[in-house]
Amino acid sequence: MTLDLHQDLLPCGDAYNELSADGVNPRPHWARLMESLRNIGPEELERRWARADRRIRENGITYNIYNDPLGANRPWQIDVLPFLISANEWRYIEAGIIQRARLLSLLLEDLYGPQSLLTSGDFPPELLYANPSFLRPMVGVRVPANSYLHMLAIDLARSPDGQWWVLSDRTQAPSGSGYALENRTIVPDVLPDLFRNSNVLRLAPFFRAQRDALIALADCSNPRIVLLTPGPYNETYFEHSYLARYLGFTLVEGADLTVRNRCVFLKTVAGLEQVNVILRRVDDSFCDPLELRSDSLLGVSGLVDAIVAGNVKVANALGSGLIETAAVMPFLPGLSRILMGEKLKLPSVATWWCGQPYALDWVLANLDSVVVKPAFPATGMEPVFGAELEQVAKSKLAEQLRASPHSYVAQEQMSLSRAPVWDKGNLTAHNVVLRTYVLNNGNGWTTIPGGLVRVADERGSVVSMQKGGHSKDVWVLWDSPVDTFSMLHPRNEPVALRRETASVPSSLADNVFWLGRYVERAESIARIVRVMLSRVPRANHAELACLIRLHGCLESRQSKLPKSRKRKITAADFEAELISLITDVERTDSLAYTLSEVARVGGHVRERLSADMMFLVSQLRESIKPLPANQNLEYPAMLTACLELLSAFSGMERENINRGIGWLFMSVGRRLERAIFLTRQMREIIRPLGEKDWQLLECLLEVADSSMSYRARYYTTLQPLAVLDVLMADGTNPRSLDFQLAHLVDIYEQLPRHVPEDLHAMQDALSLLRSFDLDKIKYPLPGATDSAKAASGLARLERFLRGLELLLPSWSINLSSRYFSHARTMPITVGL
Repeated sequence: MTLDLHQDLLPCGDAYNELSADGVNPRPHWARLMESLRNIGPEELERRWARADRRIRENGITYNIYNDPLGANRPWQIDVLPFLISANEWRYIEAGIIQRARLLSLLLEDLYGPQSLLTSGDFPPELLYANPSFLRPMVGVRVPANSYLHMLAIDLARSPDGQWWVLSDRTQAPSGSGYALENRTIVPDVLPDLFRNSNVLRLAPFFRAQRDALIALADCSNPRIVLLTPGPYNETYFEHSYLARYLGFTLVEGADLTVRNRCVFLKTVAGLEQVNVILRRVDDSFCDPLELRSDSLLGVSGLVDAIVAGNVKVANALGSGLIETAAVMPFLPGLSRILMGEKLKLPSVATWWCGQPYALDWVLANLDSVVVKPAFPATGMEPVFGAELEQVAKSKLAEQLRASPHSYVAQEQMSLSRAPVWDKGNLTAHNVVLRTYVLNNGNGWTTIPGGLVRVADERGSVVSMQKGGHSKDVWVLWDSPVDTFSMLHPRNEPVALRRETASVPSSLADNVFWLGRYVERAESIARIVRVMLSRVPRANHAELACLIRLHGCLESRQSKLPKSRKRKITAADFEAELISLITDVERTDSLAYTLSEVARVGGHVRERLSADMMFLVSQLRESIKPLPANQNLEYPAMLTACLELLSAFSGMERENINRGIGWLFMSVGRRLERAIFLTRQMREIIRPLGEKDWQLLECLLEVADSSMSYRARYYTTLQPLAVLDVLMADGTNPRSLDFQLAHLVDIYEQLPRHVPEDLHAMQDALSLLRSFDLDKIKYPLPGATDSAKAASGLARLERFLRGLELLLPSWSINLSSRYFSHARTMPITVGL
C-alpha cells in the first residue's frame, strides 16, 4: 500500500466523496488524518490494528448474524479509519435531528391521545388503524417524562450534492449506541496521538445524561433499573450486555421479571425485588403476551397493566414503534408546520406512500428509480429495488401495488456517499450511512456527538450489518474546548475497595445450575459409552449381556436396541446404539445433544464466564462429530479427547470461578447430576450378580474413574460389597454417593432463603446412607448355598436407593421452584 493522496484509489463516481472534493486533495477536516496515516506508515498501522482485532475477539465483542453458516456469534467488524464530521456540519445535523425528535414525540402524543390530526385530516387513518404496531391498550396511558421517546435513532445519508437526508427513524428500541461506544474505546487506542490532537467530542456525557434521565424517571431513591433484552440469540445481544454494565443496570430477559399486584419484580435468588424503570430492547408487541402478542416468549405477562397503574416506567414507551415506518415521512413537513410552527430543517429522502392515488401513479410510472418497502415493517417484507427487477418481476410487483396500495411505500434510490476504508493494507471507498441518536433528558433533547457509521461491503450498495457490513467510529471535530468527562474511573485515582455481590437474577442461577448438570451429564455419558464401546468388538454372548445391563444405567428412552424379546441383541446392534448415543443430536439422551445444551446454556451466561471457559465450551460442542462407518474404531479416542476437555472445564470451575452464589448453583447442579447417575449404578450392584455378570463391577469402577482407588485397597479381587463401599459409602472419594450428598447438604445451607424441610430431607438421606453397615450385609456370592437368605439382606438398601431416585429429582424441582420460578415447593422425604 502507498498512502499517496494523488493515487486513484478512491473512485466515487457520481456519489459524494467524503474524503476529497476534487478526488485529489483532502477536505480540510480530513487533512490531519491523512497526514497522520502517512507518518504512521502501513506496516505500523497494520500491526496496531492486529492488536485491536485481537482485543475484539478476546473480549467477545460480537454481532449475531442470523442463519450464518459460519456461526451466529461473529466478531464485531470495525474499520480502523474514523469517519470525520466538522463542527459546523455537526451543528446543522444536531439542530435537524433534535427538531425531528420533538416532532415525532408530538406526533405519537397526538396519535395515542386526542387524535386531532385524524379529525383534521392531516394524518391518514389508514396509517394508524391498519398498522400492526398501533397498540390500542396504550391509548390514553401516561408516558414517562410526558414523552413516548426516551431515545431514538435516525439514519442519515448524504446525496451527491452533499445534502444530508433522513433515510429512516428507529423509535421503539433503537440499537447501536453501545457499539458506537465500543468503537470509541478501540479506534482511539489505534490512533492515540491523532485522537488526542483532534479535539474530538466525547461520548461519555451522552451516556451520563441517559443514566441520569432513567434514574429521574423512577422518582424514588435507589431505584431498580433493568435493561430488558430478547436474549443471547438477538443480533445485538453483546450491546445489551455491554450497555447494562456500563450504565450500572441489571441485564434481564422477560423470564427474569414477574408482575405481582400490578407491580413489576425482578426474580433473584434472594427473593423478589421491585423494578422501577425498564430500558427495553424488546419490540413493542413482544413485551406482554397477555395484552399484546400472545405467542411472545420474550415479554412479561401483565406488564401493560403495571404500566397503566403507573407502577413501572418503560423507555421507550410501548407503542412508539407506530411511526417506525417510512410511510409517515411524506407527511412530516406539513406536520412540522402544524405541530411546531416550523419548517422541517432536515429533510427526508423522497418518499411516496402508495395509499395516496397520485403517489401510486407516480411510483408505478417510475419503478426503475425507487425502492419499494412495506408500509408496516412488522410484515417482514424485504426492500425491493425496482432497477434490479426483470420485466416479469416488475409487472408482478406493479400488480401487488395496485391490489393493496396502502401496504406499500416507495423511496428514491439514493446514491450514498463513499468514505475511505482500510482494507488489508489498502484504502478503498465504501458506501456509508450515519446512525445518530437523540435523547430526551427530561428537560429537553441532547444528541450523541456523531454516532455509528455503518459501512457497506466492498461490492454492496445496501448498508446492512446482517449482509456483511461493518462500522466506523465517528469523530466530531470540535472548534472549542470539549468535555473530557468519562464514565470510567480515572486510572490515576484510587478506587474504594468493595466485595459486596450484586443481586443474582433467577435466570442466571437457573442457567449456571443447568450448565453444571449438562457438563456432568456429558461426562457420565462419555465415560459409560467409552467403557462399553471398547469392549463390544471382542465381547462374547455373556459379556454382551453384561454390557447391555450396564447400558441400563443410562435409562435411555430413545434406545435403538431391538425391543422384541424374540430377537437377540447382536454386537452389531449394540455398537450401532452406542454410536447413536455419541453422535445423534436428535436424541435428547445423546452426548452430542448434551454438549449442544452445554453450548446453549453457556451462551446464556457468557458474560459471567471467562474467555477461556467460553473457548472450552465451543471446543466441547465441536468435539463430537459422526465418522464414516469404516472409522468406528476412532470413537474411543474421540471420547477420550472430549473427556479431557470436560476435565479442563472442571478444573476451571474449581480454580477460576469466584465462590459466589452463581458458583454454588453450578456446584449443586453437578453434585445432583452425579448423585442421580451413581444411584442408578448402585442399583445394578445390589441386584445379585451371577458369575457371568461379575465383570460389571470392573466396568462400574472404570465409569466412576475409581479403579485405582479400589485396587489400592483390594488389589485385583472384585467383590460387590467392596465396590459398593468405594462408590457409595466412601466419603473421601469425590465420585462416591456419600460425597455428593454431603456436598449437597453443605452447599444448600449456604443458599439464601433455603427451605428447612428440603435441607432436612437431604440430611436424612445422608444419615440413612451412612446407617448401612456393609460388613453386616451378606451378599449372595456365586455358588453360595444360602444365596436366597443372603439376598434378602439387600432389600433395605434397595428400598433406600429407590427412594433416593425419587427424592433427588423432586429435590431439584423444589430448588427450581424456590429460586428460579419463585413458586411453592412440595414436601419431600426419603425413607425405607
